[in-house]
Amino acid sequence: MKNSCTRLQRLITLYGQSFIMKSLLSIIVCFTVLLLSSCSKATVSGEDQLLGTWVRVGTDGSGPAGTLQFSIKNGMHVLQFDCSGSPGPNWPSNAETEYKFQNGKLSFINYSNSSLGFYSADSFNWTVKDREFEVKLYQLLHYISADYTVKFKRVN
Repeated sequence: MKNSCTRLQRLITLYGQSFIMKSLLSIIVCFTVLLLSSCSKATVSGEDQLLGTWVRVGTDGSGPAGTLQFSIKNGMHVLQFDCSGSPGPNWPSNAETEYKFQNGKLSFINYSNSSLGFYSADSFNWTVKDREFEVKLYQLLHYISADYTVKFKRVN
């Protein structure tokens, strides 16, 4: 009887140690998973997604809206592009205006008359996220009625 009690105690001890080790391992795994899932990659948000130079596909980048330059000047996100040929008396030949890019939509201060506020380029659409997009040309060059889509590709 004493022999069987000793064996039973050994089994309980071994099972208890094994259970503790398994429990400890499970806790470590759970903690690691929680730690890794709480760490998120730094994502580029909003306006910063467009920073850089974008050239209209199929062109050498010259001419009206041939190249779009998204940058930061004095803490403000700025869109610059050639808009020569503008018919308005006070319209610039080169647009330089504040822009926003929120929820996948591009908008910018109306460069022909800033008192009109932000103008939304509703047709903006990523064709290759962060590398290529398309937009209706008239939404960039307000003085034309060309209702066709142009594509821009990031060059830097």
